[in-house]
Amino acid sequence: MAIITISKEFGCAGDYVAERVAEKLNYKIINKEIIEYVSILTDTDREIVKSYDEERHSNFKATLSKYVDFSIFKDVFSLKDEELKYCRLKLDDDEGLFQENIKQDLSFDSEKYQNTVEKIIHKLAQKDNVVIVGRGGQFILKGYANAIHIRLYADKKSKIKWVSHREKIDEKTAEQKIQEIEKKRYNYIMHYYNEDVTDLNHYHLAINLSKSDIDEVSRMIVAIVKDRFAV
Repeated sequence: MAIITISKEFGCAGDYVAERVAEKLNYKIINKEIIEYVSILTDTDREIVKSYDEERHSNFKATLSKYVDFSIFKDVFSLKDEELKYCRLKLDDDEGLFQENIKQDLSFDSEKYQNTVEKIIHKLAQKDNVVIVGRGGQFILKGYANAIHIRLYADKKSKIKWVSHREKIDEKTAEQKIQEIEKKRYNYIMHYYNEDVTDLNHYHLAINLSKSDIDEVSRMIVAIVKDRFAV
């Protein structure tokens, strides 16, 4: 019964590693879904929420579909019983579809965004068996004994090649995009937690994806989780 947080450099295929790990362990994965959670729980337009999110510049497309039981948030959000029904969550080509809407009259700013993210992550972590990608999960859950914090990175050449290929842009543009997004991610963590996201002292394990492929890295992480928690 573990919580896995995955911090990743942009362009190192960390999203795909996280998906493989969640699939192999049969864990829930929380990545771009966090935008939908915050949007529906605060009744805030998802594009507004997205503007505060560390991943807003990534075009990685989540395709996870599942039922989400929002009743688990009842004790941390002021929501009525009738507003806490099962919602159909489908993320496909960056679109979120819900059968139910939760109405909240709340002001929304960066503080509200981060407070909501932290409440959601803490609540989901109480249920264990979850992979949390980015959003400062390693700092939000640093006091959890059953949390394993992973950092994924790659060398500059590998990241440029990956981004150039995936987004069909030239290598110079890819390099600029990597620099811009990494700066924003660094500032995101520094702003909210006054920590250096690249400091490896925050992590149980750091893996260079330039040296291993996605499947190998995912197997390594799964093996560590199973050994540590005798899964």
